[in-house]
Order: sequence, then C-alpha cells, then structure tokens
Amino acid sequence: MRRAIFFPKAVAERRMRVYETFTVHFQRAAREVAQLDRDPSLASVYVSRSTWDRWMAGDIKGLPRHPTCRVLEHLLDETAERLFGPAEPDVGGRTEPGPAPGDERPPGSVEGPHVAALESFRLADRQLGGGHVYRSVVHYLTSVVAPGLFGSTESGEDGEGVFGAAVVLTEMAAWMAHDAGRDDLAGGHFDRALRLAQSLSDVTAGANVLAGMSHLALQTQQVDRAVDLARSGLARLSAGPRVPALSARLHAMEARALARRDEGHGARQALDSARHALSLAASVPMSPWVAPFDEAALASETASALLDLGALDAAADEAARALALRDASRVRSRAFGQVTLARVLLAQEHVDAACQVGVELLTAGQSVTSLRLSSQLALLHSDFNHHRQVPEVRDLLSRMVEAARHRKLLLGSLALPEGPQ
Repeated sequence: MRRAIFFPKAVAERRMRVYETFTVHFQRAAREVAQLDRDPSLASVYVSRSTWDRWMAGDIKGLPRHPTCRVLEHLLDETAERLFGPAEPDVGGRTEPGPAPGDERPPGSVEGPHVAALESFRLADRQLGGGHVYRSVVHYLTSVVAPGLFGSTESGEDGEGVFGAAVVLTEMAAWMAHDAGRDDLAGGHFDRALRLAQSLSDVTAGANVLAGMSHLALQTQQVDRAVDLARSGLARLSAGPRVPALSARLHAMEARALARRDEGHGARQALDSARHALSLAASVPMSPWVAPFDEAALASETASALLDLGALDAAADEAARALALRDASRVRSRAFGQVTLARVLLAQEHVDAACQVGVELLTAGQSVTSLRLSSQLALLHSDFNHHRQVPEVRDLLSRMVEAARHRKLLLGSLALPEGPQ
C-alpha cells in the first residue's frame, strides 16, 4: 500500500531526486561505510531502479535490509525509521518536496518545477558520462515536460518556463548522445532544441544551442560549419541582452574552429574576445537558458586551440590551468583536460611528465563511461606508442589497453537505442 514517506523529501533536499545521481552518492557512501565498519561486504550494497521507484512512490511494507539501512543512514544523516516513516506536511498540507533551505539557483538552471531534475541530470552526467543518463532525460522530456508544452495554462506552469526547460533538456540530451558516440541522435536533438528556442522571447536560448551545434560540427570534422554556427550565435546574441559567459563560449568555439583551419591570427583574436567577455560575466546575472561556462572551461578550450596551432608552451600552461581550476567532482571534464595536457607534453618530448598525467587519468577517469573520452584515449594511446621504447611508456600502454577493454564492456551495456528519439 502506498503512503507518503519522508524518503523522497530527504533525497530532494540533497539534490538526489534522479536515480542516477542518487546511485553515484549511494555507492560512494557504501564504500565509506565499508571502511568505517571494517566490513568489506557493505561496499557492494546496491539499490536497484525498481526499489528506488517503490521508495519514491511510498510503496513499502517495512524497512529495507540492515546493510541498506546502514548506508542510507550514513548518506542521508537520518535514521531508517525516519526515512521510511510518515512525511511531514508543510503548512499547506502538501508533502511534495521543495528546494533545500538556503539553496541558490546555479548558473544555467531553469525557474519552475524542473529545476531539481535539471540539476540532478547535470550532476550525474558530469560524474558518470552521458550514456548513463540519456534515457532518463529523454523519458523526463516526453513524460513530464512535453505535456506542459501544450497545457501550460492548465498545469499552472509558465509558458516561457516550460519551453525554456524543454530547450535546455533537449540540448542536454544532445550532449549526452554525443558523449555516448551517437552524433546522429545528437544532431536531431540540437535541431529540435533550436526550433523550440524560437518560442522564447529571450534570444539567448537559441544562441546557447548554436554554441553546442558548433562544438558538434567541430567534433565531426565540419570545421567551416563550426565557424559559421559560432558566428551565427554571436549575431543572434547581439540582438538581445548582454550575456558575457555565452559570448565567451561562442568566441571560444570560433577560435577552436579557426585554429583547426590554421588561421592563427583569427583564432587568437577570438580567444582575446572570449577572455574579455568572460571578465565581464560576474557583473551580469546569468540567463536561465545558458549552460555554465567558466574560467576552467575557457582555459581548456584555449589549450586545445593552441595545441592545434603548435603553440606548445602556451598550450601546456592553459591545460595545467584548466586542471587547477576544475575541482575533483568534475571527473569527465578533468579527464578531457588531462588528455590535452598529456598530448601537449608528448609533443614537447616531456615523456616522463606525460606518463605521470596518463597514470592519473586512468586512475581518476575509470568510472566515466564516455565514448567521446574513449576515442580521445585511443588517440592518446597512439601518441604514446611512438615512445614505447621508454619502459614507463610500455607499462602505461599496457594499463591503457586493459582500461580500454574494461571501458568497452561498460559502453556496450549502455548502447543507446537506434532511430530518432
């Protein structure tokens, strides 16, 4: 029999309302409890999707097994009896969980009922890779957001808000599909996001989507198209309010594409424009339709552009700066930065330093199931192979082969469905 319990509110307050996000934190808590209790079996405690769904719906008959309760209590800092006991209604008698006290809306979030889901999807994507989260985002779009596009008045949702959520989540699905190696799906999602953005009065939504489309074009070797898309985004942005962070991102994408075309002067000008724009970002409120773009992201894009231009010393400085600015929770972002830094160091013939970065990369990035990262690692493997006469390199190459085999198994279990989504 279903009843209102405290568990959904507890996970919502900690921004774990999406299963994939909860799983990341639960597995970490299980490892911590295993060490604290000196009981290795606790590290393997797992909550299945069906169990999660029952807990969120209040469909429970009693407390979970003791090991599961032990991990939950450590993770949520509440007793199991409290978590699975009656929910405490608010003043209006509702038990629907709300935002945690003191929470601030982060950059790129959307006002309205979809904020918590969006933040949870982003967190899970950053830590695990898009293949883990793609299906959940598409399901949320079709089952929760889509009905609001045609019935926002009846549901009480603001039309601008629900269309904005649709744009942001559709673009997010595009990035996740790209991360999972399905650029065909990614292109379709980007196209739909751009069409949805036409329904918003704020032109920054469409400019933000164009930045993502420029990135995809660059990754698929459509360099001229990448330049055009970035410049189209900048032109669209000029018709609306100032959004320095998005301007910086678009200039950075333009620079990446120009560097790929070996247009050094134009690429450096675009990078200068990106730096100037980002220096103004703190003085302007963030648009709710814009994906986060910060100093670490700009340093990473700059390092890649300078590597393509052959400016190795400057590229190494920017790659190291990107890693210094990016905290450990951004596992995938750091992994891409480490790949770039290792490539630069190899180009500089700093083989020992490149090996050290490679070891750190394999250790920290083993949990990220990203086909895009796997492709980058394959290229890095090829770069290291030119130095296989060095004993440390041969050892690293063996580790990379083993890691690639393990990653392939994980990616195979996360293959995205065929056909349009």
